[in-house]
Amino acid sequence: MRCVILSFAFLVCVTFQVSAQDPFKHEQKIVSLVEPYLTHPKVNSLSIGVVANGQSWTGNFGTLSADLDQTATGNTIYEIGSISKVFTSILLANAIESGKIKLDEPISTVMTELAETNPAVGNSITFRHLSHHQSGLPVMPLNLAPADSTNPFKGYDRAMLTQYMIKATPARKPDEGYEYSNLGVGLLGDLLSQQAGVSYEELLRTVIAQPLGMSDTTVRLSEDQSPRFAPPHNSALLPDSAWDFDALVGCGGIRSTVDDMLLFAQACLIPPDGALGKAFDLAWKQHKPAMQGNPAMGLGWMIAGDGSTRWHNGQTGGYHCMILVNRDLKCATVMLSNTAEMQLDRLAEQIFQTCVGMNVPPTTFDQEFKVDPKIAKRLEGKYQLAPGVILTVQVKEGRMMAQLTGQQFLGLSPISETE
Repeated sequence: MRCVILSFAFLVCVTFQVSAQDPFKHEQKIVSLVEPYLTHPKVNSLSIGVVANGQSWTGNFGTLSADLDQTATGNTIYEIGSISKVFTSILLANAIESGKIKLDEPISTVMTELAETNPAVGNSITFRHLSHHQSGLPVMPLNLAPADSTNPFKGYDRAMLTQYMIKATPARKPDEGYEYSNLGVGLLGDLLSQQAGVSYEELLRTVIAQPLGMSDTTVRLSEDQSPRFAPPHNSALLPDSAWDFDALVGCGGIRSTVDDMLLFAQACLIPPDGALGKAFDLAWKQHKPAMQGNPAMGLGWMIAGDGSTRWHNGQTGGYHCMILVNRDLKCATVMLSNTAEMQLDRLAEQIFQTCVGMNVPPTTFDQEFKVDPKIAKRLEGKYQLAPGVILTVQVKEGRMMAQLTGQQFLGLSPISETE
């Protein structure tokens, strides 16, 4: 569930030369941008939404799976992965605006056991550090040992998280660098839940989803929602598993639809009145400058090189998604897919560029080199890259796949029999 850091250099020089245009004007162009991802093929199903200059447009492409010849709709539900981090940070901003939490107070004010058992961690890491990935905590807790590698967060509960934090010894002090951390933002979500005295799901529903009318944005699916859940696929287009979250839900456990995410995008462009709107604005504000090749950040939001576009992507075992929002250009793009294909970020960028009047050509893909499955099979195994970080390599239906501990399986693209 790592976030791929993008520079968005294309916006640096053009921000004040382009503006959002009626997305319906660009419908055929968007279709042409999507087409290579369907014909190559790279994905099963895509749901795309655009808000531009006050107009909304949605499009659904492909089929939900090879054996389910059905196109998604605006109500098809996807995992949004690490875009959940933006929601978690808006919940943080809401708690700050409500006077319940201060951004720069230590996490031991909520996780009180740390004040005595691990004060070096509990009294030095702040809520800001967790939102900005500057806590010094690793990407995953070292006591995460999933029984099922295809559902890595299942069963990791608050007791295990607390046990880890009591013994945690971060490799560096807060503010001494940047390390993208699912653990950090997952911990943030759990702390907000503890402070509010309700589950993360209930907090999400009452603070954000219900006020914005996002009726299908949730963690656990109801009986009505389950049939609308898009079946997950890995990057080899093979069936995969949905992910279940417990204590770390705030880093990647939200599910939503393109219709709901367009409501969210609209609220990012024009925040609602009242406390929730103030929370959106506080999260939107730049809080951390770009440094050492890492992006500037709001709360949860990555800020592109133009200084104006906010974005985040997300990927779980069988889904990939991205959101881009620019208030100056009055434009937002949402892309949801039930295929864990990282190259989809490029497509989301292209659609955003198109909707602000830029002329971008469709992506072309090279023919993939085919490796003899017998040769690929020799490379199967587990490779330790660092303490607690294992790279698992498998061959599934002739396709080489690799997975880091706590991450999704990704397809490997061979360029020869040895590379």
